[in-house]
Parts: sequence; C-alpha cells; structure tokens
Amino acid sequence: MNRRFETFLDTSLWISAVMTLLYHFRFLMFVDYDALHEKSGVDQVFYFLSGLGHESFAVFFVLNGIFAGLLLRRMPPAQGELALLRHWWRSHLALLPVLVLGGLLDLAGAHFLNGSGLYSDFPAFSTVTLSWTAFFGNLFMLQPALVPTFGSNGMLYLYAYLWWSCCLLVLTRRAWRSGKPWRMAIGAALVLALASWMPPTFWPWLTIWLLGVAVGLRGPWPRPLVHPLAAWALLATVILFSRLTGARTDLLPAPWGHMLMQWKYVLVGMGFAVLATILHRSPKLPAGDAAAPSLLARINRHLAASASMAFLFHFPLMMMLTAIGADLFGHQLMQQPGLLCYVLLGCAVTLCYAASHALARCIGTPDGGARLIA
Repeated sequence: MNRRFETFLDTSLWISAVMTLLYHFRFLMFVDYDALHEKSGVDQVFYFLSGLGHESFAVFFVLNGIFAGLLLRRMPPAQGELALLRHWWRSHLALLPVLVLGGLLDLAGAHFLNGSGLYSDFPAFSTVTLSWTAFFGNLFMLQPALVPTFGSNGMLYLYAYLWWSCCLLVLTRRAWRSGKPWRMAIGAALVLALASWMPPTFWPWLTIWLLGVAVGLRGPWPRPLVHPLAAWALLATVILFSRLTGARTDLLPAPWGHMLMQWKYVLVGMGFAVLATILHRSPKLPAGDAAAPSLLARINRHLAASASMAFLFHFPLMMMLTAIGADLFGHQLMQQPGLLCYVLLGCAVTLCYAASHALARCIGTPDGGARLIA
C-alpha cells in the first residue's frame, strides 16, 4: 500500500469507531431530535453527525473487507484462504476476555447500579441477556441466528456477520478453484446450508463486506473509476440520503420500505468503496524509499489499532458509565443537550476509547479482526 492509502484506511477506521460511540451514547444521554426544546446550529450538527451510526458500521465493514482483500492478494492462491482464517482465529481469541469482562460489567451494573432502570426498563437501548447459552453461543458466533447477543453488547451480531462472511468467501473460493466436480458440489452445499441459516439482515452486510474485498483484491487500480470530486460527491450524497430516510419504513409500500432500511447502507458502502479505489492506485514503495512515519502518522496508527476493540467492547462499558452517572451523580437519562452534557459525552467517549486501547494491549490482539494487515 502507498502511504496515502494506508493513512486513509487508518483514519477512516478510528473515525468510524468514534462515530459509533457517539451514536450509542447519544441515545442514552440525549433526548431524541424531535423532543428538543431549542434546536441551535450546534445541536443540529451534533444530531446529524451522531446519527451516522449505521453508516459508520458500513464503513467499518468495507475497511475490514479491504484488509481481507489485501491479504488474499499478497498471498499465493492456495494459501490465501487459510491465511485469512488464521488471522481471524488469532483475532477471535480476543472475544473470550471481551465476553467475560463485558458480562461482569453487566452483572455489576444490573445488581448495583440499576436505580435508573437502565439495565431492565430500556430494551430499546439493549436487551441484557446474561445466560450461559448466550455466552457460549456468542463465543461460537451463533448470534443472532440461534442465540441473542450476550449481555448488553448488541454489537456482537455484526462481529458474527463478519466471521460468517469470511467463511462464505473462503468456501466459495476453494470450491471454485478446486476444479473437481465433487469438491465444487460439497462447497456449494455448504454455502447453501450456511446461506439458508443466516437471517435476512445478514445479506446487506455481506454485500458491503464483499465490496471492500473487491477493492483490496483487485487493486491497485490502474485508473480511477470516477473523478475524485465525483467520488466524494457520491459518498456525501448516499450518506445524506441514508441519514434523511432514517428509520422510516413508510417511504415505500410494504415490504419495500423494510428492505430499503436494510439495504440503504449498501449504498453507503458502495460510495466509500469507490472513494477507496481513487486512493488505492500507486504500487507499494520499496522499504528503503519510504520515509519514517511522522508522529501524527504513528498516533493515527495507534488509534486505528484500537478501533476494532472499541467496536467490540464499548457497549457494556458505555452502559456502566451511564449507570454510574445516573445512580451516583444524578445525571438523568435522555436530557436536553447543553454544555455540561456535551462535556460529559466527550469524556465518556474518550474514556471508552482509552479503555478499549488498554484492553487491546493487554490481550495482545490490537486489531481485533478488522485491520488484518499490521
């Protein structure tokens, strides 16, 4: 990768993680936009940006797919799929301590810090399912098809979608390249079995991930697909469209309204993938010709290295911090925005990201499965 493309990927990775934290914290700490007493310019900008949670998920999936495609491209065809699974397995080792620590945070919060009813009375935020069935089901990536996500960590369903997307890609590539009818038949049967088992919400996210795989596997691109300004305009347009449609299923007749809500994020992933092809053009520079990364570049890499753990771990910690604020300091849930609320929000997001970085360093798998190439 050239330096500019690598910086673009790292920056996009940690920004998407921060936007996810803002998105989830906003629902706990601030009232809905329609309930605002006064809609200042700052409030309008904040609510627009903090509402880009699922759009950030789409960017995260494209980035993960790009790193997977880059890995497959640099490996021999016969070894690429196994190398991809090995990378995923090493990152999967981080899931066990994340599940244990998240479960402990949820148990402590539900028993000692539930005066506001956060853990029991707000299923719209998170349904806290603390059972051994959910624990082992999530450990083996069976959520949400067979078991609910464990504890308050609703983000775990996306982690499972990434894993099963990787499995589908590996099975399809190996079956196709084998050239033997019986192996192709077995591969097709396994793919169909896995496809029939996954819920309908899986398919848009698989499509988004495969867009990223295509960018990484086919690049560096010899010529831009579109003009760079057109690529930025396309991304801005699809983000604006996705944001303005919101969660309204009445925009189209049933069942198309529900399908629009599921598949509109594919447009965001497509816009981001097109922009990535603009930057993924130059061949990788020889190591001797590359200058040492600057301080800002190293900070950017560290932030990106913690992004996946922030995605994977923030929800239980976010619930705990919100419960502490409500029970110990009287900070009510879903308040009108103000200076103090914005300051507390910034502190909470920073604390969550710092805790994710520390946890990633302790576990020893800083990329958590998203940045497959260090």
